[in-house]
Order: sequence, then C-alpha cells, then structure tokens
Amino acid sequence: MHERAALPMDDANAALLQAGMRATPARLAIWRSLREAEDEPDAVELMRRARTLEPRTSLGTVYRFLRELEQQGLASARPVPHERARWRFGGGVDAPAARDPAALTAVARLAAAFGYRLVPIRGD
Repeated sequence: MHERAALPMDDANAALLQAGMRATPARLAIWRSLREAEDEPDAVELMRRARTLEPRTSLGTVYRFLRELEQQGLASARPVPHERARWRFGGGVDAPAARDPAALTAVARLAAAFGYRLVPIRGD
C-alpha cells in the first residue's frame, strides 16, 4: 500500500486555530489519521488509528471532533446502510449545494413538514 507523507503538525495547528478549535494531542492524532487515510474509516477505526499516535484518544472525542470538523467543512461523512458512517478529510461531494438557496429552501420546507425548523449554526 502506498504511504502518504505525514501532514506537518503546523498545518493542523493552523487549520484548527483558524476554525476556532483547540489543538489537543487527541485532536491532532485524529486529524492526522483522517488526513492520511486512503480509505474512508468509520469513527471506531479512526479511533484505533489515532490511538497509535495518542493512546488516550477516546471514541467520544473522535465523534465530537468529527462533528466539529464537519460543521467547519473540514471533514464529511458518508452514511452507509446498516453500518457506521464513513469519514473523509475535506468537504462532501455535495458541499457546494449546501449554499444553493433553492436547495436550502427545499430542505427547510421538508423539515417544516415534519415539525422541524432549520437554525443557522455559524451565522449562515
């Protein structure tokens, strides 16, 4: 299997700082593990990989950090039927569509039909 070059930690630190997130040892291990992944690991597999770099990495930290990365557009999840979601570094394939006003309106109508209301999370 082809081995990727390790991401310099300065890049991870800078990206996390820019996104307003703390760069803890566990988060840096998760970041590096996800960044270097040639596949789309689920959270449990990502935790296993991160623990080789930072043994105190917990599954809860992995899930919370992945959600934070997802909210910042730095990671994306791909749902897999009857399995855990698969994660990859970077935005999703449909990420640009998330800013499409017509798509947002359609999603808001669908949410309202089920009794939900969309709420911006970052001043969007």
